Amino acid sequence: MDLDGRCDNASLAIVRAFALLDRRGRDVAVAIAKLTYQVDRSGRARLAATAVRLRDELEPGGALRCPSDAAVEKPGTDVGLVGTAHPPPRTSTSLAWLSVGPVRKVIRLVGPRLYVRAFRGVDLSPPALLGPTPLRHDLAFGGTDHAPDGTLVETASNPIGRGFALDPAKLAGSPAPQLEPAEENPSAEARASACFAPVRAEWEPRRSLAGTFDDRWSTERAPVAPRDADPRAACWSGAGLWSATPLAPDVPVEVGGILPEGTWQFRLPDYALRFAATIDGVRTELPTHLDGFLVDADQQTVELTFRGVARLPRPWDRLDRLSTWGVGSMPKEAFEDPLPPSRLREGTRPPVRT
Repeated sequence: MDLDGRCDNASLAIVRAFALLDRRGRDVAVAIAKLTYQVDRSGRARLAATAVRLRDELEPGGALRCPSDAAVEKPGTDVGLVGTAHPPPRTSTSLAWLSVGPVRKVIRLVGPRLYVRAFRGVDLSPPALLGPTPLRHDLAFGGTDHAPDGTLVETASNPIGRGFALDPAKLAGSPAPQLEPAEENPSAEARASACFAPVRAEWEPRRSLAGTFDDRWSTERAPVAPRDADPRAACWSGAGLWSATPLAPDVPVEVGGILPEGTWQFRLPDYALRFAATIDGVRTELPTHLDGFLVDADQQTVELTFRGVARLPRPWDRLDRLSTWGVGSMPKEAFEDPLPPSRLREGTRPPVRT
């Protein structure tokens, strides 16, 4: 059944609907709404458009840039930031941070450096001056190595990173991480998660939260999720960037040490999405909340994601409509045309559409 064809979208978001299985094996209709803003340097937000994603979008090297939206349950709110940091000139170390409401994370950017041979194994060369630095997991600590018996050993939370080796001497001549935790003497796990970008489903902790995919699951339960699956497996935010309490769309946001002009502060409009399902002529509002808040510093866009889930009746044709609408306020300036890239950072304003 074409669920998209049964959607009534009275909101300012892009909405898609799919039939999926929930973790109890029931057929459900999932309506996903994506609300996107372009935010200029002055903090003005204009409505833009981003499609609902059915699969992950990866960076070169395997880092996750934009996560798939195809999930039934997503507790809390994921927060993330992708893009490139532009640290101050003539420095070899700098801080970068992201604050979205009560969620805050700070990392340290370090100029290019190498592992070099030393009296006791390897050491780090002095860092070179910083330039534009991609905020990707492959520039944080992590990686893979092979044990003497050929077994692959990985940094489970960041297998594409750099700096991990069972024998540190093998690191000589290789590049060191450029994204590090801000705190002193961090653990290896903290170093592996020194990034704001989303985390792939194949990495920890998402991999373990997905449940046990053993022979018993394959013969008795597949394709339904394992009984020990945790809904948080669908949550893509990195360490320190998930809010158990869902965030409001208009929480204060601060992005520091990333844009070349300095700190970027803004609040999005107080506008949220609601969903309802009409079955056999009876309309029922569906629970929902803001479950994704993704900032793209390169494009200066912010994506907000909401979803509503309705159990599908038998037969499915008894589902008359899936409805989506907005609640809250949307200022007039949000309807102005998005700024072209050459003017985005200036914060200038094109004419209002009539």
